[in-house]
Amino acid sequence: MNNTTRSISLPLWAGDLLILLLFVFIGQRDHGMSLTGALPSLFTTTLALALPWSVVAWLMGVLRLPGDWPAATWLGRVAAAWLIAAPLGLILRALWRGQASIILIFMIVALGLGGLFILGWRAAVYGWARRRAARA
Repeated sequence: MNNTTRSISLPLWAGDLLILLLFVFIGQRDHGMSLTGALPSLFTTTLALALPWSVVAWLMGVLRLPGDWPAATWLGRVAAAWLIAAPLGLILRALWRGQASIILIFMIVALGLGGLFILGWRAAVYGWARRRAARA
């Protein structure tokens, strides 16, 4: 990979982190956690997902804007990065919480719904980047 593949778009990465925070927040609200009690968990769970996401997405070259990549290639790499990073994040979360296992449905929801959050956000970014490039 060349240097441009490994470069980082800070606004894109910040958006990813906000999307992960929103995903965790909605999950906690869905489980009826009070905002005050859930705040530390919100940040630690988001961090547990964000750390592996950041590393895997960087290694796979998707922490940068898509440039001239076709949508299927860029979004496919985003999906692949999520399918690698999400389980790592859930393992990290379990380790931090001292849990011996991860509930299967929790893994399925994180992979599926979390993936939809990331892919939805990234599809919007792709559309925006294409419109911006067309105007240039």
